[in-house]
Amino acid sequence: MGRQGTFNDTEAMMNTTTLPRMILSGCLAAAILATAGCSGSREDPRITLCKNLTTALQPGAQSVEWTGNENSFRRPEYAVIALTFDVVDANGKRSAMRSACHYEYEALDDTALNLANPFLAYATLPFKMTLNDKALSDADLVKLVNAEQRRLGNKAVDTLKKGASDMADKVRAGIGH
Repeated sequence: MGRQGTFNDTEAMMNTTTLPRMILSGCLAAAILATAGCSGSREDPRITLCKNLTTALQPGAQSVEWTGNENSFRRPEYAVIALTFDVVDANGKRSAMRSACHYEYEALDDTALNLANPFLAYATLPFKMTLNDKALSDADLVKLVNAEQRRLGNKAVDTLKKGASDMADKVRAGIGH
């Protein structure tokens, strides 16, 4: 009888600690999957950032359609992502434009990995940006980058909240039955 009581106590203790752990594990798994799903594209994050910054500089545009991307590496100084694109306004009028983001070289040594994927040797935030060959001021670039980082951070938090909420709904639905 003592053994059965110990088993029931242990079982009860496991049930009270296992459920919160299962919920936490489920939420964590959902969050990881949700953030992994955010990336979508396999292009280098520096290219994506340059595109996002460029798009943010087109507030009145109906759409921005990318027409080209040329990456150049000036070792050991900087890399340039040069984008060409069409801006379509509300009337359907297209304007051909270009932008460039410059990323500082940050690697201490050349490694096989840096040589295989050259972008790995460069900073993740641009130190200079041009739009139609006109350089943004340092202050404008900092404001633009900060706004983009806030936007991406809010998007990640919203995705995590939705994943946690969906998981909590599933757990509540399972507990009710």
